[in-house]
Amino acid sequence: MYKYLKKIGVGKERWKDLTYEEAFEANKKILNAEATDIQIGAFWGVMRVKYANIEELKGFIDSLREETHYIETDEFQPLDLGVGYDGKDKSIHILPAAIFIAAGAGAKIVGHGNERVPSKFGLTYHEVLKAMECDILFDTDEIAKSLELSGFAFYHQKIMNPKLASLLPKRQEFYMRTYLNTIEKLLNPFKTTKIIVGVAHSNFIDKYIQLCSYVGFKDIFVIRGLEGGIEPFPNRETKVCTNKIFSVAIRPKDKTHIDFAKEVSPEENAEICISVLKNEENVFKDWAIMTAGVLLLGYGLTDNITDAVHLAEESLNTNAAYECFEIYRSLSKKSIS
Repeated sequence: MYKYLKKIGVGKERWKDLTYEEAFEANKKILNAEATDIQIGAFWGVMRVKYANIEELKGFIDSLREETHYIETDEFQPLDLGVGYDGKDKSIHILPAAIFIAAGAGAKIVGHGNERVPSKFGLTYHEVLKAMECDILFDTDEIAKSLELSGFAFYHQKIMNPKLASLLPKRQEFYMRTYLNTIEKLLNPFKTTKIIVGVAHSNFIDKYIQLCSYVGFKDIFVIRGLEGGIEPFPNRETKVCTNKIFSVAIRPKDKTHIDFAKEVSPEENAEICISVLKNEENVFKDWAIMTAGVLLLGYGLTDNITDAVHLAEESLNTNAAYECFEIYRSLSKKSIS
């Protein structure tokens, strides 16, 4: 580990980028507990200041991919939700409702994550799902079955990549973001070809498109959404960039104001999502439909956002969205009964 620290940790005027091979090897040492806590903290700190380039990120990603347990989904080619594992701390999640609205319209969607990840240490959408009585599945066969029957599957990092998950206490102590935040959401554990990635800063869009292509995604959507997630802003235009020749502008139907100033518990967030799935009138419904429309674009049922929104509305109106949710909830309950 010393030789890598010596190369990058000598000050801004003298540091050098790691080669792909060096980045791969350095991160393997961290994963395999062959580096001390001081060395790991120093490495993460310097890389945070220096910023990892594409070759370094490829090396880091491939070291993680070697340790990832994959689930085959060739039959479905689902849409991977490239959502930051550190959650949200300023707004609610409407994604749990949008997932099942899109599933009710015919999409297959997969997600993965962990909890209490820095730097936000925020609430994650799968924690909201848990408050909706959807427990996390830890058996890979049951995860695959949930995708087939409900249209959605979630893969926890603890079983997806145990070595990466074991670094969480060190990441929490380090407190700040590391390059792991950038790449863990791109590991493609379901081996699919479709992804939608949330970014907080527009200068990361091209980098994410390059990295997504590198790990095998062919249909790539990158959205600078609310809190850097994949949910579009509910009251202003949101741009969605792709690796194709087009981009998409998502505009809310009206100027309905959603107040994010009030802190909402996971249980309250869950009630909002369930209310939407039951097709009840509330201020969040149009936002959920718009978010589901983005997911339907990413999955490829249509390339027109107006058509995607119509499909989402039909999913709610026919009760298909709530039925998909009920199937997922019943499968997760059976797994622990």
